[in-house]
Amino acid sequence: MEIVDFSAFYLEDIIEIEKKSFPRPWTQDMFLHSAANEVIYFKTAVKNAKAIGYCIFWVVGGETEILNIAVDPDLRGKSYGRQMLECVYEISKNNGSKSIFLEVRQSNAAALSLYGSFGFESIGVRKKYYIDEDAIVMRKGI
Repeated sequence: MEIVDFSAFYLEDIIEIEKKSFPRPWTQDMFLHSAANEVIYFKTAVKNAKAIGYCIFWVVGGETEILNIAVDPDLRGKSYGRQMLECVYEISKNNGSKSIFLEVRQSNAAALSLYGSFGFESIGVRKKYYIDEDAIVMRKGI
């Protein structure tokens, strides 16, 4: 697996992963707008010429915020998510970020476990962030 910058070549794979991963998936336009935004990092995990995951984040004002991250559900548990988090960490560190933030559904036990094992700590709750569910706000210092 390698992590590369977003390419439209992988967009169909990314949209499929998004649909399989989230009850309210991002649209194609949301992904394309993110890719066009010069402030946003859009990284794609690729294996055998196919996108198997992606991570979208930005580094602003000494902080990093992960906007969207997912791995193909059929390939979870193989450290691909951890490798993407390591990529985010390195880019953040190299750009002067002091911490990384993200929100995650309170019911997403697998993601909470991954983030916790990577050093993220729960720092708050955003009520009804996902309309039907609260989000746990997590932070990792750099």
